[in-house]
Amino acid sequence: MKNRIISQILTVTLFSAAPAFAQDAPRYTHLDEAEPAPFAGTLFNPSATAQLLADNQYSFEECDLRVEYEIARTTANMQFQIDSLQISYDSLDERHNLLMDIKNDEIDTYRELALEQPNKNNHWWMAGGVVAGIGLTLGTLYAASEIMK
Repeated sequence: MKNRIISQILTVTLFSAAPAFAQDAPRYTHLDEAEPAPFAGTLFNPSATAQLLADNQYSFEECDLRVEYEIARTTANMQFQIDSLQISYDSLDERHNLLMDIKNDEIDTYRELALEQPNKNNHWWMAGGVVAGIGLTLGTLYAASEIMK
């Protein structure tokens, strides 16, 4: 509708501006067959005049149809892009959720393993550390006393 109004305004502007630049004012007369014309110009019979008026109306309707077609085509294209992006988003969201589930399951599995089998050899590690520390200390004292001799 908006485009039709704009096209009508442009048409009226175009046709009203043309006579303003013309030197002669528009004139018309009705002639019968075999009558000479009182001025030079183009003569239209009633069917040609009707054809001109019908073509004008047809042009408006064709313009409206073309605009509606382009709007529908653009709308369909944009909807296709929106649907495509929505599908892409949904698949990425599903992938993210699956990866998070796998990660959480793995963390839970390791947590359960750690709680089920605590390190029962703590006392052996402590004893080994004490023995290693004493051994290193005695070795260092022996090496130092050998150097002093």
